[in-house]
Amino acid sequence: MPLKISVDGGALGVDKNKRFGNYFFSENIIKALLKYDKKNQYFIYTFDRLKPRFAWLKIRLSIEELKQKKDVFLALNQAVPLYVSGKIISFCHGVSYYFYPQYYPHSFKKLKSQLDEIVKKSSYIIVSSEKVKKDLLSLYQNVCEKIKVIPFGVPFDMDSNLKEVQKKLKSREKIFLFVGMKHPIKNIDFIKKAFNRFKDEKKYKDFKLFIITQGVSRQKLRKLYLKATALLTASFYESFNLPVLEALALGCPVVGLSSAIIPELSSYVYVANNLDDFVYYMKKIASRYIKIIDKKKLKNQFSWKKYVEKLVSFY
Repeated sequence: MPLKISVDGGALGVDKNKRFGNYFFSENIIKALLKYDKKNQYFIYTFDRLKPRFAWLKIRLSIEELKQKKDVFLALNQAVPLYVSGKIISFCHGVSYYFYPQYYPHSFKKLKSQLDEIVKKSSYIIVSSEKVKKDLLSLYQNVCEKIKVIPFGVPFDMDSNLKEVQKKLKSREKIFLFVGMKHPIKNIDFIKKAFNRFKDEKKYKDFKLFIITQGVSRQKLRKLYLKATALLTASFYESFNLPVLEALALGCPVVGLSSAIIPELSSYVYVANNLDDFVYYMKKIASRYIKIIDKKKLKNQFSWKKYVEKLVSFY
């Protein structure tokens, strides 16, 4: 008998210029659930389907749960309504605010309160990396059995075939990319410093740095991944780092500061421990000494189909 599953799709209602990690995670997991789980019935809660928007999570979703009982509630956005009719499975997208509270002066208390609540109420907490599991266990006792690690899949709109990637490998342009939020946790100043150090050598003077924080369509971003020399990332904290997976899936090499790369992605990335290492790897890639990545292994390891199969097993 199919189960009735509620899904918090509130992240899909954010403004176009605020569509970052949680939006793309929500978009992809909902697509994956509908594509790969034909057994169960899904009820996607979004702003356009449930109005008013005011007090949407705590009150409006609670009313909906009272009206029609469900078996499971998927809390995609690290928060739960006041009332949920079924088992709660929450998703924790990292705890950077715990380790770097100075970068979250206005949201720290709210984020901490939401995390306390999902830890208390959830039957399971899904995280994207062993790193996040370790961080959660350092903050909360006796929750080890609740925490389940499932790495994200390659975003559907950034998937590629081998021929497409091989064709672009020979036509890489003199461009380095940064893709992500314009937020202090992303350490963009480090990226700029590394690029300036890189350009100190005359032979690299024609290279450009594109910092993509908003206003670029997914289609254009895909083209940038396909032609860039490399993606650069240097966050103080990352729980997964979707742009890294997107770039790798499209054959774009990645240079990352160790704090920005989760263990599951480290074997595919040039991981630097400091500025000197970072610049060294930039020069290496610019000179076409590129690490060969097993694309088949990457797609097999980071698969939305596998994600859904594992998630459904917790219903």
